[in-house]
Amino acid sequence: MQRMMVATAGLLTAAVLGFASSEYIHAQPAGYSTKQVYRADLVNLPGQEAIFFASDWPPGFRLPWHTHPEGHEFVFVVEGEQTFEVEGVGTKVVKAGEVIHTPPNVAHYGRNATDKLSKTVVVRIKEKSQPIMVEVKR
Repeated sequence: MQRMMVATAGLLTAAVLGFASSEYIHAQPAGYSTKQVYRADLVNLPGQEAIFFASDWPPGFRLPWHTHPEGHEFVFVVEGEQTFEVEGVGTKVVKAGEVIHTPPNVAHYGRNATDKLSKTVVVRIKEKSQPIMVEVKR
């Protein structure tokens, strides 16, 4: 009986910690929101998929340096503007109505360097076996 109680307590603790760490990983800063709006396999490109995200960026928000392993990223700025730092390219400001393409495996980050909300639609074309994003330590 005591073993059963210890095992149950251990399972409950693991479940709570698992839930808490999952929520922490997916936590986003106040004002920043991103939502996956579409995901589909690309039938004519075996093993590839396309994913669309809609994101709202509060003033001053910045993503960490990251790459998209074996994945292309296209960011269309719907409203406001975004500033990107792209390894090997430098700083690029993208305004509403413009698109920036980041090739696979290139370290970069985006930020809203303005005092107004910025909105983007992001399209990623990637190998299904690869993660969407991998943070790069700087």
